[in-house]
Amino acid sequence: MKNSQGVMSGTLCLSLVAVVYCVWTAFGNDVNVCITEGCGLYQDTTVGGVSLWWIGAVAFAVLALLALVGAVRVGRILAGLALIGDILLLLLMAATAPCISCLGAAIFFAGVYACFRHTDIAQQGKGATGRRSLLVLCWLVLFLINAGASARQAASLWSISNPSGAPSVRVFYSPSCAACRQAIEALSGKVEAAFYPVAETPEDVFRIAAMREAVERGSSMTEALEVALKAENPGDLAVLSPDMLWLRLRILRNKAHVYLSGSQAVPFIEFHGLPSMLAQKPQRASEPASSRPSAASLPLEPVTGGITPRNGAPGREAAAGQEGLSLDDPIAGSCGGLTPCPE
Repeated sequence: MKNSQGVMSGTLCLSLVAVVYCVWTAFGNDVNVCITEGCGLYQDTTVGGVSLWWIGAVAFAVLALLALVGAVRVGRILAGLALIGDILLLLLMAATAPCISCLGAAIFFAGVYACFRHTDIAQQGKGATGRRSLLVLCWLVLFLINAGASARQAASLWSISNPSGAPSVRVFYSPSCAACRQAIEALSGKVEAAFYPVAETPEDVFRIAAMREAVERGSSMTEALEVALKAENPGDLAVLSPDMLWLRLRILRNKAHVYLSGSQAVPFIEFHGLPSMLAQKPQRASEPASSRPSAASLPLEPVTGGITPRNGAPGREAAAGQEGLSLDDPIAGSCGGLTPCPE
């Protein structure tokens, strides 16, 4: 009996902490502990006009009251219903985007239910405390799926160019890809861009290592690319060194981002917002209409990843502000996936 009272005291404390957590999150706390896209996605979600966080706070407050008065059986039933609701939310996040803050609340729901269940079984005296809960097992599977997705999102991409600020253009490239080399030559030093290496061939790993060393010495991306194309295989022992293994992991993260974005080819170029090279400059009212750029000089559809520069291509070079940068065709050249990368 004393053991049951101790468990209920723990249930009460856990429920009260959960209430504080939900209220703190509902008010939009100043401490941003979320590292995934799901936080912004679910932060303002409501049911009947009421925030999910306030619903969670009320649910935990009711469970705390039941733990205080010792209503174990009722508490177990309500905690089970709350856990089922949380399982549905975990399933939704697994299909969309995980939310770290929501996973924190999920731990509280599972913990409170486990405490009520343990006390209820102990009071029945049927020796069934060792039985597994199918509800908890289902919750655990979905929780681990979301936790893994959160860890994957938290794995930061690696830029070899070490840009300052947040460049609006991100270029994923392979040194063995001819179109990628054109992209580097067209964008490096002319556009505020970050370059993310991807290995499409075994030789790309030590070529990227050579580029990294050249960039660290102060070389431009174009100069580093010339160094990389002359790099030789350092040998099996050097390839298996801790530094090279860490480099392979960073490169793999970049490649995973390309695949998760729905592409298997490089160069893969992401535009975050409207790049300055595509923006029209404001015209003075006194200027003649003929001097103003026409609307046709800009893309008619949003520009996404996969745009590849092409030397000498006619079209929108003037609008882009860079010689040889064409946006006329969705793809001017790429490699990866089923398309081999030319040397």
